[in-house]
Amino acid sequence: MYVASFLVILVSILGAYNLNLFNNQPNSVTTANVRKTDHLPLMPSDPAQVRILTQNMFMRPPLIKNNKSDWKDGRLDYFIEHILPNYDIVCLQEMFEYASSRRARLFAAAEKLGFAYYVASERKFLWHAAIDGGLVILSRLPVVHAETITYQRGMGPDWIAQKGVLYAKVAVKPEGEDGETSHMHVFTTHTQASYGDVFITQPDVKRRLAQLYEFHNFLEDVLPKHRSKGEPVVLTGDFNVDSRNHVLSDPENVKYEREVEDGIEISDEGAAMMSVLRGYGIDPKVLGPENTDTFKGKVIFDFHDSLKERLGYHPVTFGNIIVDEKGVVHPRETILTTKQDNDVMHSIDYVLWYNPDDQDHSRGIVASLEDVGVTPNFTPDQSFTQISDHYGVAADIRFNVT
Repeated sequence: MYVASFLVILVSILGAYNLNLFNNQPNSVTTANVRKTDHLPLMPSDPAQVRILTQNMFMRPPLIKNNKSDWKDGRLDYFIEHILPNYDIVCLQEMFEYASSRRARLFAAAEKLGFAYYVASERKFLWHAAIDGGLVILSRLPVVHAETITYQRGMGPDWIAQKGVLYAKVAVKPEGEDGETSHMHVFTTHTQASYGDVFITQPDVKRRLAQLYEFHNFLEDVLPKHRSKGEPVVLTGDFNVDSRNHVLSDPENVKYEREVEDGIEISDEGAAMMSVLRGYGIDPKVLGPENTDTFKGKVIFDFHDSLKERLGYHPVTFGNIIVDEKGVVHPRETILTTKQDNDVMHSIDYVLWYNPDDQDHSRGIVASLEDVGVTPNFTPDQSFTQISDHYGVAADIRFNVT
């Protein structure tokens, strides 16, 4: 049906070099009951500070690649050694398990680094006519509850992947093991992608917004049951919604798009994404004169786009550029990214924050988002220049006892 889908099926039939289809693997919602390693820290060094990373790993099933090589094994090894140890909670997208042992290798390495808990997309087999959603949440802190949903099926190459949302309720003890407990409500997602130029009236954009509406409905179901006042909610992931509007602010003098100056205004789809996730819905005509869907929720969650609020612009997380001394534009990454995406300058990876009643925690624990930013995760002295075709987004969350 599609080239990527065909290759996935071919891998299943022929048995690629690293197939492990019949090994016991974690189901979609798993609180890892693993043996704890005594000589490695299982909790953050500062129990009141939680570092979180969201990263699209670009770990597609075997045989699928954009260019000469996707360097999957080398990138995973580098991630485990140099990036994973720096965080307390790690949310991954495109960490596919299908026909590969890489996810199992990641789990084993994460356990040794003190990540005693994980939530992961449910594995799929050939007879499912689908591959897993590629989502993973790793945590040093206890995951006390977890859930997942699968979106309506995607379009084009996305038809084969069971994309959706993972949720982990994470226990935090800011004063140490003997202190009071609060929780973080961590979600990660990966939605319908677009291929080539994007217009808000495209069918794949409507499908993406419909999936985000499913995400909002999931929040309406989960949060009233599991969230107490003052507990932060963090939405992470590759939303595939580009918030940059790509309009040059000074076209007379600068002929290329600048990350900061030309990233201040939000795109129509970026505004629609935030409105749908918050529950306000959209004017149906935004998606075309025949559309009648408003994607309006029943409950309002006023999420904050933390990157935009902290930086003042929508930072590039995919398809970045560099400009040489003569003002000539070059793609920042060419080894993993397709040629058509080399310099698109998209802002599609997010950490969204919600904690409107932060002063009302029953035990006086106040959670605040101390810092957030883009982390390119460059990989010096490697055959690949960065850990993925996407940049990561990292955030520091502080829990103070008043």
